Amino acid sequence: MSKVSNISRRRSSARAEGGADYVAKRRELLRIAAKLFKEQGYQSTRLADIGREAGLDRATVYYYVGSKEELFRETVEGVLDANMAEAARLLADSSLSWVERLHAIYVGLMVSYEENYPATFVYIQEQMHQMGAEETAWARDIMKKTRSFDSTLIHFIQEAVAAGDLRSDVSPRLIENALFGMLNWTHRWFVPGKGMTGREIAETFWSIFIDGMRKDGHGAS
Repeated sequence: MSKVSNISRRRSSARAEGGADYVAKRRELLRIAAKLFKEQGYQSTRLADIGREAGLDRATVYYYVGSKEELFRETVEGVLDANMAEAARLLADSSLSWVERLHAIYVGLMVSYEENYPATFVYIQEQMHQMGAEETAWARDIMKKTRSFDSTLIHFIQEAVAAGDLRSDVSPRLIENALFGMLNWTHRWFVPGKGMTGREIAETFWSIFIDGMRKDGHGAS
């Protein structure tokens, strides 16, 4: 049996057992990976860089993770799934108007960016479809989820326009690009604990947006 196969077998066994020390070290590697992916970019970061930052040699790193893609996957997937679940919850909440639902998911996203920093920013920054990663089954699944989430956001906007809460002379796609473009660009400058909170930033952006998008030309308080 090759050394790589033996390490893979030991890794699978350790993950199945779920020991506290093993879980803690994997979490540390995920944290370091997210940090380096954001600072250096996914393509430029090597598994060896992550191991060096964690004080582990290459063989030991493979005891905890099988590949750089595995770390990237775990860095972003949970956050994306949580945001999709929140969007689905709001979609089903008929007690809120469509513009209220749009507002809620907007603020919730920025709060999520802050709480899961820098995991979500890594995904936004890398723009997976530009990484050639769609060749893997996992990447195709992530892109499918991303498109589904995007469709939900467009649906919120379309319904808010149809309800007369937003102007109808601007296309829903342009509205989405303007609104969520402000949010997503924060990956270039936002750092938790320095300046405004994620919620404060989102509410400020929302007020700028809604003042220009209300059908009657008057913003909401």
